[in-house]
Amino acid sequence: MGQPPALSISILAQEITDTIAAMSADEREMVILAGHSMGAQVAFEACLRLEERGLPPAALLLSGCHPPHLKSRRILSHLDDKRFIKELISIGGCDPAVEADPNLLAPFLPLLRSDFLATETYYRELVEPRSKLMTPALLVCGSDDIEATPDEVSAWSLWLDSTSEIREIPGDHFYITQRPRAFAGVAIRLFNQLRVG
Repeated sequence: MGQPPALSISILAQEITDTIAAMSADEREMVILAGHSMGAQVAFEACLRLEERGLPPAALLLSGCHPPHLKSRRILSHLDDKRFIKELISIGGCDPAVEADPNLLAPFLPLLRSDFLATETYYRELVEPRSKLMTPALLVCGSDDIEATPDEVSAWSLWLDSTSEIREIPGDHFYITQRPRAFAGVAIRLFNQLRVG
C-alpha cells in the first residue's frame, strides 16, 4: 500500500522476469506462470521475456483474459469515483455494500485505478511473421464470462504454440473465486502432466 502503483503491465512483468531469472536452473524447472484477468497479461509478458532470455518456465496458465491484440471493451480508469465503483460492482468484483458507504473502498481506489489503467493500455499488434511462445500453455475461461468470452480466450492460440489447450469452468469472470476447487483442479492436472512428461 505504501509503494507507488505500477502503471503498466511491462513493469509488473519485468519484476517477475528478474525474480525468476535469478533462480537456480532446478528452481526454474518447477515454475508455472499463472494469471487471471490482468494477471494473465502479466504472466504472458513475463513468459515472453523469459523465453527471450533462454529461461522459459515449465508452463503457462492464462485465465479469464483476452489476448494482447484485442483491446479492452470496458474502460474504467478515467471514471469518477461513483461511476468507477458502480462499474466494479457490475463486473462482479466488488460487493454492492460499498456503494452505500464509498469510504470502505476509498483507500483502495488509487491501486484499483492504476490496475485498470495498466490493463486498459496493454496492447500488442498481431504482426506476421512472428514466433509463438513455445512454453506449454493452458487456457482457462468461465463459460459465461462476458469480460473475456471463451472465443476471445481461445484467440490466445495465435500467440502460443499448438500445444496450448483450453478448459471452460462454469461461471462468469469471477469463476476463479466462485469455484476455486475447479480452478485449482485444472492447475494441478497441468502440473501433474508436466511431471509425468
